[in-house]
Amino acid sequence: MTAAQQVLRRNLLRRLRRTDSLLLVMVLLIAVLGRSYWGGEGEVGQSAPAVVMLPAEEDTEMRAAGEAPAEESGIPPVLPAKKKGEPVRLLTYNVKNYFVAGEPQRSRYVLRPKPESARECVAEVIASAAPQVVGLVEIGGQQALADLQARLARRGVELPHAFVLERMGEDRALGILSRWPLVENHSQRDYGLFGNHRRKLLRGILDVTLRTDDGRQFRVMGAHLKSRVAENAEAAAALREQEAQTVYDYARRQQQLQPKVPLVIFGDWNDTPADPAVRVMVQGGKREATTLSRLSPRDSRGEEWTHYFRSGRQYYVFDQLFVNGVLRARIQPRKGCGVVDIPAAERASDHRALWVDLR
Repeated sequence: MTAAQQVLRRNLLRRLRRTDSLLLVMVLLIAVLGRSYWGGEGEVGQSAPAVVMLPAEEDTEMRAAGEAPAEESGIPPVLPAKKKGEPVRLLTYNVKNYFVAGEPQRSRYVLRPKPESARECVAEVIASAAPQVVGLVEIGGQQALADLQARLARRGVELPHAFVLERMGEDRALGILSRWPLVENHSQRDYGLFGNHRRKLLRGILDVTLRTDDGRQFRVMGAHLKSRVAENAEAAAALREQEAQTVYDYARRQQQLQPKVPLVIFGDWNDTPADPAVRVMVQGGKREATTLSRLSPRDSRGEEWTHYFRSGRQYYVFDQLFVNGVLRARIQPRKGCGVVDIPAAERASDHRALWVDLR
């Protein structure tokens, strides 16, 4: 190779190195600009937003009517029930004067604690159905609810979330136990009667919403109407009808606000399906979204009675379960509900427990 050719070769190599350097700089510049543009929100130089993991919601103590609900932002979105998901078993039970020693009294009447053996039978009846939610009638108060809660836990039925609706002047309260958090509490302690708002429902309206682990929500209401033990039977029956109309109107308004929320109403109506107080609850057209349906649970013998009046040797269907249209479409009418009729039921209460599988 001549000297001239060697000089030409060196010059060519220098130019190639410069070209490679320029190409490398251009590639790096394009990469930086591309990351700024495509990694942000469409603006050059804006970085991508960080993903924030919200902490799990802490359980909040339920509050009675008139106080702020647990969540000020309202009920979270309702997720549809899984077609093959586990049903939520709700059991309702009038536990007949479930009082415990030391419970603060709310009336002038002398109360006797429920015998230990009878309380054990109540727990046995409930545990036999393995419910995830229990709606209670005639529970004494917070101490009585805690007593029952502990007895169920010893039987393997863990229901850590609880609320009892206490009202001055009445020692028999409404209560609820749940496996899942009660995320909303709209219970009404002092709620005016239909047609006479100055007079209040004696035991109020229990109204809570629970949320399962998979995000499903169920709204549960409870009521206990006027007893049949009264000097004027006709006046007592008229009052029960008035109370039922009050509960119906309240539930109807709540459904209009939240038409897609599954709703179940439990309680002791002290009236049969043929009586006005029960018929009031199922008024309205079948196609209306707010129309309620009464369930007809039966025991292992196909019998529907829920209360036995010993002195009169009569059987009644006093305890009721009502569901709205959302739940009505999901419940199996024959296999999806029942009455607990194990031997312990005779010693636990003069009422029998009802259960329904919600989806």
